[in-house]
Amino acid sequence: MKQSYQQLSLFLMTVLFTPLIITSTASAGDSMDEIALWSDIAEEIDEAPGYEDPKDSARKWALSLGVVGGYAPDYEGSDDYEFGAGPNITASWRDLIFYKGKSLGANLIRMKNLKAGPILSWNSGRDEDDNSKLDGLGDVDSSIEAGGFISYRMKPLRFRLEARQDVNSGHEGALVELSGGTGLPFEKPLVFVSLGTTWASDDYMESFFGIDSGQSTASGLKEYNADAGIKDVNIGLTAGYSITPRWRVGGKLEYKRLVGDAADSPIVDDEDQFLVGLTLSYRMGSKVLAEENLNSL
Repeated sequence: MKQSYQQLSLFLMTVLFTPLIITSTASAGDSMDEIALWSDIAEEIDEAPGYEDPKDSARKWALSLGVVGGYAPDYEGSDDYEFGAGPNITASWRDLIFYKGKSLGANLIRMKNLKAGPILSWNSGRDEDDNSKLDGLGDVDSSIEAGGFISYRMKPLRFRLEARQDVNSGHEGALVELSGGTGLPFEKPLVFVSLGTTWASDDYMESFFGIDSGQSTASGLKEYNADAGIKDVNIGLTAGYSITPRWRVGGKLEYKRLVGDAADSPIVDDEDQFLVGLTLSYRMGSKVLAEENLNSL
């Protein structure tokens, strides 16, 4: 029992100290929304075949420390790209509670091919200083998003549905993300290709793509009302490779197409968005539990 509390304490310390690391990194040169972007990308790479460790689900605890970086638009809809980087920290406790990138969740439902449960995620918002095109629009405050997820895997196929609502008066909206994909027939590195789409509510669309009368006067852009609907469709490639049992490298290529009211927004200079990300991490964890003990977790 004492050992279990120690393991849970390690997990909680990881979750609590990660925001401090992110804040320190941001103050060293990168803005919070850039750090959040790379944390989000790290979250996807962390689940790439060959990068994730399937044995983590059979450990009492697992921890991964690394860095992620790459090349991406400086805001969603921009045609200006820049390099960025951020921490890549993941942790799990008894395959029940997990922390990845900028999300904290729990696998309350754990079946052979299906997992589901609640999730909390951080959205850093957007700074008008990110790009001159945003001058006069003001900042979109950061948000805590609460919701749930359901994930289904049957090798080589994977599907995931996640829905989140802002509960911290940031963008005040909701997002629903749906994705699915399959592994490609390569031995090394293991490559996964996925297709996805995102639905966004009125409040979210207005916060990131709408322009009210005050913003129009301050920015010189025409007023624009962005309604709820499909925000984007995307295709991505993720891959991972084990350098050693503890050191792993992973990468992601993504093409995203803004659609609907998001694509028509005056702040969008390019509907076609591209991203390249790489991560390197060091993994540690408890011994793999005996198969007969897994059912008791």
